Parts: sequence; structure tokens; C-alpha cells
Amino acid sequence: MAEGFEFSFEGLEELQRDLEKAVQKAPAQAEKTLIELAKEFKKSAKKRAKEDTKHVNREAGEERKAIANRWGHKLVGDRLGAAALVWNSAPHFHLVENGHQLVRNGRAIGFVPGKHIMEKTRNDYKEIVPERFEKMLNDILEESDLD
Repeated sequence: MAEGFEFSFEGLEELQRDLEKAVQKAPAQAEKTLIELAKEFKKSAKKRAKEDTKHVNREAGEERKAIANRWGHKLVGDRLGAAALVWNSAPHFHLVENGHQLVRNGRAIGFVPGKHIMEKTRNDYKEIVPERFEKMLNDILEESDLD
């Protein structure tokens, strides 16, 4: 059998400090990245809504662009379980998004297909979000001397 083997580890304290530094930075950095992504997503959805919907003149000639101007975002949850919400508060947004029956004089005369603004924007961000979080993690590791 093997007798006389001796192991010694050096630098574990330094590794521990670097890991603790990374762990402390991660939640705040993740929250910051998530907020940035939510703002970018909202901006993209707002741009798509302006392109995909027509705007009509309303009462007294005042032009109202309800869908284009009623976007919001917020972060919900704690740092480790946070999620970003992006929404449009226009009361008819769900009709534009998902489609609806076209009704005239109480009769359905056709169907208006949905614009799927949120769905299309979400599909655009399927690759962007993982890339941004991977970049965030690489930055944290680099700042903590763990790269």
C-alpha cells in the first residue's frame, strides 16, 4: 500500500477570498443586467408596436397613440429569484396582440389577426439574454480574479 503520501494546499485562502468577492457581486450585477435587459426589451417592443400598428386620430383631432406610449417594466422578486416584467397598459393591447373578432352592428364580420408584438420581441431576445448573462458572469469572474 501507499505509505508516506503527504498533501499540502497553498493559496486556498486567496481562492476563498476571490470566490466570496464573486458571490457578493453576483446578485447586484444580475439585478442590474436584468433591469438593462428589461429596458432594452421594452424599447424593442415599443418600436415594433409603432411599426406594426396604425395610429388613428381620436376625439377633437388629438392624436393618441395608446399602445405606443403605455409601456412599463419593473423587477419583481428578490435578488436571487428576480424576474423582469414588461407590459403594455393600453386597455385594448391584448386585442392587438392576440387578434379579435371584427364586429359591426353587433355581428362578427371577420377576424383581425394579432400582431404578436410581445411574442416576436421575446423570440428576438432568446439568444440575447443568455449571451448577456454569460458576459455578466465572465465580467464578475474577471473582476474577482477567477478567470
